[in-house]
Amino acid sequence: MAAPWVAGAQARIHGEIHGQQTVNVLNFGTNSSILDGPALDALLLQLAEALLDCVITTLLPAVSIDWRAVSCDAKRIYPVVSDPIVAPAAAAQVGTRGVTSVSFAASLMSLRTGGGGRKGRGRVFLPPPGEAEIAQSEIDAPTLTALAAFAACLVSKFAGTSPSTDWRLGVLSRKTAGPTLAAFDSGFRAVTQVQPVGTVACMRSRRKGHGA
Repeated sequence: MAAPWVAGAQARIHGEIHGQQTVNVLNFGTNSSILDGPALDALLLQLAEALLDCVITTLLPAVSIDWRAVSCDAKRIYPVVSDPIVAPAAAAQVGTRGVTSVSFAASLMSLRTGGGGRKGRGRVFLPPPGEAEIAQSEIDAPTLTALAAFAACLVSKFAGTSPSTDWRLGVLSRKTAGPTLAAFDSGFRAVTQVQPVGTVACMRSRRKGHGA
């Protein structure tokens, strides 16, 4: 799949750590022509459920036991906005790594599209591993391997030559696409690589009481 894109969507991973909401936003494009009514809802549900599957099967083994997966949702953002379709997680879906003392530490994933400049790169701030998996601000090798499995799951479903869904993960430049996303084809680039970053990141908006 490539431009021109028939539709764009936004999918979100909702979670909770220390009573604080976490939200990760990912952007997608599709060339599927099934884009109205129940057919659109089914296509968005496919996206939300596929993303949730990656979260449950491969992200939870990479993050702190203090983080709980709540749901994934997806909505169309181009050419017109739709209502979100929600895929809820089952109860007690929590990470398997050690405890963490702070809500604002994060694991970082790098998104690459093969295009130059900032418009060809993206970042995703994921929940942190436990403190036992961090030394001198670096994530240990087993946890990085687990994060790489999550990256591989995303690629298998949403990137590469034969992904298993109708959606393609990408980096969206809203500056290029415009305030109404009318230039979505110019602003959206499909991802070619998803890679974990070894250094612990900081998501200041996730400080307790400050937001997602």
